[in-house]
Amino acid sequence: MSDKNGASNNNTDKKNGKSTNGKKAQGKKTDNNNGKADGKADGKNGKADTRKRTADEGESFLSQVIHISIIVVLTAILISLWNTYQEQLEKRRQCLNPDHYETTARNASKEDANGRPVVWLYGDADVPKWLDLVTVFNDMGYICGGPGNEWDVLWTHHAPFAKPLDLKNVVNSMEGHQKVNHFPGTKCITEEVLDSSISKYIPSTFVMPRQKADFLKESKKPNKVWIERKNGASMVKDVNDLDLSTEGTVIQEYIANPYLIGNRKFDITVYVQLTSVDPLRVYLLDTDWALRVAPQEYNPIDYSKPEQYITDSYVTPITAIPELKKLHIDMKHNTKQSVYAQLKFFDNKDPDTIDGQIMEAVRDVFVAKRDELRKALQGYIRPNLFFELFKFDFALDENLKVHLLKADTLPSDIVSELADKNEEHKEIYKQALYAGLSLTGVAGVVPNSRNHSAEDVLAMKVRDCDIQAATDRCHLPICETCGKQECVLCYQCTTEDERFMMKEAYLEHVNRHLTRRIYPERMTQEEAKNYDYHKDDHLAPRDRLIREWFRGKCVEEAYWCS
Repeated sequence: MSDKNGASNNNTDKKNGKSTNGKKAQGKKTDNNNGKADGKADGKNGKADTRKRTADEGESFLSQVIHISIIVVLTAILISLWNTYQEQLEKRRQCLNPDHYETTARNASKEDANGRPVVWLYGDADVPKWLDLVTVFNDMGYICGGPGNEWDVLWTHHAPFAKPLDLKNVVNSMEGHQKVNHFPGTKCITEEVLDSSISKYIPSTFVMPRQKADFLKESKKPNKVWIERKNGASMVKDVNDLDLSTEGTVIQEYIANPYLIGNRKFDITVYVQLTSVDPLRVYLLDTDWALRVAPQEYNPIDYSKPEQYITDSYVTPITAIPELKKLHIDMKHNTKQSVYAQLKFFDNKDPDTIDGQIMEAVRDVFVAKRDELRKALQGYIRPNLFFELFKFDFALDENLKVHLLKADTLPSDIVSELADKNEEHKEIYKQALYAGLSLTGVAGVVPNSRNHSAEDVLAMKVRDCDIQAATDRCHLPICETCGKQECVLCYQCTTEDERFMMKEAYLEHVNRHLTRRIYPERMTQEEAKNYDYHKDDHLAPRDRLIREWFRGKCVEEAYWCS
């Protein structure tokens, strides 16, 4: 029995052993299968990782190639732009290099085939500030030239009639189609315009040391504030600190009750063109101003803070005044429109009188200096070949009265203005320059130096019949002998020289662009009809005649009244 049980137990143990061994074997088999599966999975994952790394590396390489390509292209573009800029810069520099003129002369015939006029810019080639002026002329279609070839316009920094330029012989040999940007004798405008006897709009002004005694007498009056102008700079000072000894120092009464915008003081600059001295013709760019704004709020009178006041050293754009910034930037008002809107709609003031005062002040100056200008013009063979641009600076007081501070000839600083001022000011200067050049026919000039004579071009632009005025009476018997005042404008009663003068005035009026005539002064048709010509009896004959001509044209057509 026990043997059976033993056998049974052995059998059971064997079975269990087999079962256990089977399970072990099965577990081992399963482990092997899992291992194989894991290995296969790992292999697949590895391959996937490899493919991903390869793709990532490919994308990274492609991205790097794209970035490098972009950098190369941008670098090439920048290099090209820089080279173009340098080429243009060099061309502009050559315009100011006398050694370049001979080459220009040799190549002139090739350029002239395109009908391009020539400008002779006489200045220092090493001064980069001239380069913007070169651009202005290039944009108007001019090429650069010099004494070696026929030129249309001579533009000089200094007046060419005396040292350091002394080009009087060149000026005296000019032909009828040529122009030069200075009149002889205009220093009487820029140096003596501050003489308060010239106009009621000029504050009391004294030149040291010759007027020192007069100043000391005037300075004893109460409530007077003074500004010192010396070496191109201006400064408000206590009367005891003023320089009364240095030759040429100018002491001028300071406007102590200025009109303020945003509690800041400002000056107004207007641009003026002199086109003729005999007879006198003067124009003003009246569509816009340049404004010089003090960088700090005004608090009279604190001499320790000169930046409160308008001086040549402390200037900021009008956008520094929040009241004007919105009008100027957001509403696209120009400078003059911005100031007028501020005056009229925000400060409840009437700005309409400002223009009239400015025009009267400028007119006063040129009328007072007319005889000196005419005398300086004597001895020049062709007195009609000159023109000159000026800028006049004004202050405005709280009663909106204008005060003329000074005048400068524009070319003395148009170069630095174009180069140094912000874009806002630069655009105004360029517009003033272009308007002035348009007025005299320099902008849009026909290059008659090579294709036509000056007389041919003039005949093409204006005919004898265009300049006729007083056409309601010239055919009457009263004008057969030309002895009456009513007949002075009739064709049969005028000389060829007088008709040429009228044609110049005609073209100026047609080409005036944004400028307005201030002398002969503008008037309405009614004023022209009723004008007493005896008021002009004291004037020189050519002045009397051109004033009568403008009035005659005005009576016939309102277009000529302003």
